Amino acid sequence: MNGDRLMTGVDRREAVVMICRFCGVEGTGEAFNLWVKPTFTDWDKLLPGDIICDDCAFWFDEASEVLTARTGKDKLQRMRNYSHFVLNGEWTPLSKGDKAQMQAFLCADVFPELAVIAESGQKHIVFRATRNPVGSSAGWVQFEEHSLWVDPPQLRALIERVEELYVTFSKTEIETGNYQSHRILKFGVRRWMEADGAIKPLRGSPLLALALFLAQRSEDDAGGTTESGGGAAAANVAGAGQRPEIEVPDEHLDAVRGSDTQRSVHEQSGEIRQLSLF
Repeated sequence: MNGDRLMTGVDRREAVVMICRFCGVEGTGEAFNLWVKPTFTDWDKLLPGDIICDDCAFWFDEASEVLTARTGKDKLQRMRNYSHFVLNGEWTPLSKGDKAQMQAFLCADVFPELAVIAESGQKHIVFRATRNPVGSSAGWVQFEEHSLWVDPPQLRALIERVEELYVTFSKTEIETGNYQSHRILKFGVRRWMEADGAIKPLRGSPLLALALFLAQRSEDDAGGTTESGGGAAAANVAGAGQRPEIEVPDEHLDAVRGSDTQRSVHEQSGEIRQLSLF
């Protein structure tokens, strides 16, 4: 049988239809046991099968010419370093500096078929993502290792509250609820109680973590607080006396997220299908 040839390594690219261990879809590709590296750790997320299909292999590329061309970079780019969105069949890779575009994708009236946000940029996460039907008004987002359902109006309102607080407070303060008293006085006690009260029920949730990651501060409002990048482990950096505090960009801070059982690279409720990227 041709499948036996494929698995022995005589021909790594034998064109036989087999089952992909990532998406569970019949397709052609490379024998999984010849493709997988010793450093692979996500064995618990694999499905029964024999290969990694061509569509899934696309998202694992560590030197992608296609991604390099899309991003206009000089050196070959890694897929895991980018966030990925597919809307109406069109693929858009984004870096951490493109948070305004990420917001635009997630807060629009039509939700992307694929929404994957890489917070650390060090993990392959697209294969975990649940696909959304074309034309949906809400859908699944893969945020690092979290898979969460996002309703655009709710996310938009939450980001607005976070950005209101972010004018004066750090993301660490907003995330933990441990605010500096002098900043509360500067912001206004009643105003602070209202704004923080709106996000308090979501504190500790993946949705608030996503809103914190996406929240931005205009340059006019950038002074006076410490940027934490949404990670509770990041400490506030404050000088003595009245010296200005230091802002640490999001790009230098990572966070480890918990896993979620809702995941599939080509899966949506009731059917399995694959998207055309281009």
